[in-house]
Amino acid sequence: YFSIGVAGHPEGHAESTSREEEIQHLKEKIEAGADFILTQFFYDVDVFIDYVEAVRGAGINVPVIPGILPIQNYNTFQRMTSICRTRVPPEVPRQLAPIRDDDEAVKRFGVAYAVDMARRLMAANPGGLHFYTLNLERSVREIVSGLTAPTPTPTPPPGDEADGMPPAAPP
Repeated sequence: YFSIGVAGHPEGHAESTSREEEIQHLKEKIEAGADFILTQFFYDVDVFIDYVEAVRGAGINVPVIPGILPIQNYNTFQRMTSICRTRVPPEVPRQLAPIRDDDEAVKRFGVAYAVDMARRLMAANPGGLHFYTLNLERSVREIVSGLTAPTPTPTPPPGDEADGMPPAAPP
């Protein structure tokens, strides 16, 4: 009924001296009984994908669930990314600059950006997504509404090949 999750830091924990040290510490937490890794928020999907590759390369095979913090407000975004030393792709500040004083426009941008992140992450099949709401759930509801579930591939009836043709008659 219960599982244990541990924190993962795709961009490194502030107190880590190296990625290798960080991943070794993560491996120790998994070996101690953790069932999944929930990451610190990030804004660069490639950073997460690279992190998962490093984690898998270290022999860690539990789910790594990405943490997404929707951009709700320009000043909060600036403060959180500064405190957490989060890398931000250059297009984000460039697109936010002209709307930085319009909270509703910033939220719309944040929703659209998070939907794009979530779609890219879902394509990488992380096993789930975690949204940090900071008690501001409206944007997360809009993000979820903006996502469509992947369409499952239909399973052919028994005896049919993947191309829809019946199996060849035996010789």
